[in-house]
Amino acid sequence: MTVTNAVKNAARTVRRLSRRSKIQLAWDVFMVWVALINLWMILFDLSYLWLRPQYVTYIPVVASIYDPVKGIEPHPLTDALMNEINVIPELIAKNPSPEVIEEHRENLVELTYRVVRDNAFARSGQTRTLGIISEALARNIGVTGGSLRDNETLLEACEAFWPRSPDDLESTIATIDPRVIRGFKLNFYRTYNIDGKLTDYFWVLDLPFLILFWIEFTVRWILAIKRKNYSRWFFFPIFNWYDVLGLIPVAVFRPFRLLRAVSMYMRLRRSELSNVGKDVFSRTVLYFSNIITEEVSDRVALRILSEFHQEIEDGTHTAITRSVVEPRKSEIEDVVVAQLRQTLTDPQVMGRLRSLVQLNLENAVDDSAALRAVPLPNIILKPAVKTIGDVILDSTLETVEGTLDSAEGEAAVREVAGAILDDLYYGPGVAQLESLVKEITLQVLEHMMDVVKIKKWALPDDQQKRPPLPWEPGALDATDPQPDAGDEL
Repeated sequence: MTVTNAVKNAARTVRRLSRRSKIQLAWDVFMVWVALINLWMILFDLSYLWLRPQYVTYIPVVASIYDPVKGIEPHPLTDALMNEINVIPELIAKNPSPEVIEEHRENLVELTYRVVRDNAFARSGQTRTLGIISEALARNIGVTGGSLRDNETLLEACEAFWPRSPDDLESTIATIDPRVIRGFKLNFYRTYNIDGKLTDYFWVLDLPFLILFWIEFTVRWILAIKRKNYSRWFFFPIFNWYDVLGLIPVAVFRPFRLLRAVSMYMRLRRSELSNVGKDVFSRTVLYFSNIITEEVSDRVALRILSEFHQEIEDGTHTAITRSVVEPRKSEIEDVVVAQLRQTLTDPQVMGRLRSLVQLNLENAVDDSAALRAVPLPNIILKPAVKTIGDVILDSTLETVEGTLDSAEGEAAVREVAGAILDDLYYGPGVAQLESLVKEITLQVLEHMMDVVKIKKWALPDDQQKRPPLPWEPGALDATDPQPDAGDEL
């Protein structure tokens, strides 16, 4: 039922697509299958020699078909020796003359000698079989396997191994180690081409795929230029470097075509008919990759925060700040002067200042002891103070901009700014302020490290975006079972 629904949904999705989208989708699906088949062929070819013993044993038809592609033929020495081993029992059963038996025995001796001397198993990787044969020959004459490196000793061992008596010879053949027989069957010889390289016709099978990939790559390149997907036309092969390496018609670069799986995977994810990225396998891979990414990033962040915390405790930040800020004191002073001038000439600021001064003038007679000492009644003194104050204030505010534009005014403002900066840098409150800032910063860093230590991937889904912080209610349950992430990297 689920498969039927999936097919119906896919059919409805295809009907909703435009003609151009259908063509693009069909081409993507086709190229995905072509890439899958080609990847399977490359993997099969790369692993063929390694898995050939299994093919020969369990699926001999595969070996018979693919051996000619790799230039594999039965090794002439081991093949001839195996034929002699198979022929002699049948020959002895016919009761031939001793001369005939001796002739075949001499063939066995000569072939065994050449197999061991020339290491007929070197190219097929069946050197274990050679070791078994050498061990049997050496044990038969009571010498070590290393002694067989001498050709005379090797020939003597081969003569002693194959007895002259027909009955003993038949018995020896019947008791040959099965591993040796299997090694003979698996042994092979690879031919060479005219270039002196091992024969390999896989390129003939791979050529149609390579041509199709070249066509597809060229079309994508042309379309990328027309659509202006990149700022320069030559950026396309740079961003698709894995395709370029896989398109080089050299066997050494053929494994790079495995990287097309990345491009293939992205196409399947973009396809509206594909569940790639939504299936259980993809979700599982994404889940564990997110865990690994979070663990690594948390440890790196925790290491950085810890070092930052230590530097602040050591007071390094103060020295760094002073070394950076003090050389630019004149520049900062210019900024402060400009800001003061702008503030003192701003109409809104002047209006607020006027209101404040006027309010102060109204209460000046009552609040000022000096004005109360003037021998005039309040009914005369208050209006006089307010009037005189307003005149002085208005004249001061009207001339302040001109005063600031003068050299004396600018120097006065600069002196004020310098005094402010000096007090800020070297005043008595600097140490207290630095201590307060240091405590706040360290506390913030500690809270940040507590947050980083939380294993968000281990929390319930509703808490992963915003887990409870260590100082909040419920934080104990979220953090206590988790291992400390603060270990050194």
